[in-house]
Amino acid sequence: MNAKYCAVLVALAALSLSGCKTTESAAMARPDDAAHKTGTPYDPRIEVDAEYVSHVQKLALRRGVYVRWVNKPHKRVVDQAEQ
Repeated sequence: MNAKYCAVLVALAALSLSGCKTTESAAMARPDDAAHKTGTPYDPRIEVDAEYVSHVQKLALRRGVYVRWVNKPHKRVVDQAEQ
């Protein structure tokens, strides 16, 4: 009886570890379509508002305050159409 439990435990551990290994590359990969998306009036590209973040960081530095962004501010960007 003990040998059956040991065999099941080893099989379960092997299957669960192989599942973790197969998802590693998918978690590290960056989707290509999001990197090259162009913003249209009906579907704007959303990116971090770097100008505002920089302004707040400089102001905080002058006042001696540390800012930790939990959710950085975003802005919607519509690219100019090429004619």
